[in-house]
Amino acid sequence: MFDKEKIKLFVQETLGCGCPGEVFKNIDCLSNVKIDHSALKNKINIGNRLLIYIVELKSSEDLKQMPSLVEAGIKERDLEFNRFRLVLVTENINGIKQAADALFKEIDKDDRVHLHIIATKDIPAW
Repeated sequence: MFDKEKIKLFVQETLGCGCPGEVFKNIDCLSNVKIDHSALKNKINIGNRLLIYIVELKSSEDLKQMPSLVEAGIKERDLEFNRFRLVLVTENINGIKQAADALFKEIDKDDRVHLHIIATKDIPAW
């Protein structure tokens, strides 16, 4: 079981989501989800409008999975969601951020796809 209020606060405050309040009435969170050859820490559905993949990165080497995760997220988003957010969680933001941002710019996507790089300590236990 997960804490919907903690997820709502994380999405609104940490990710800066401006979705209307009624969207947060329906929240679903799955843990340890396989997407292609990657493992998501969490896959979150906010009101069937916002899709969030949360991925833990141990090193910049793990960024290799980002293009396939964005592609999978876009495909899933296009089935029923309005937006997709990929959240990379790491202990080493300084070592990952620049490379992640550069790679994200190179990936074919639209303006309904967003990247967030978050410190591990900023992900609440839900």
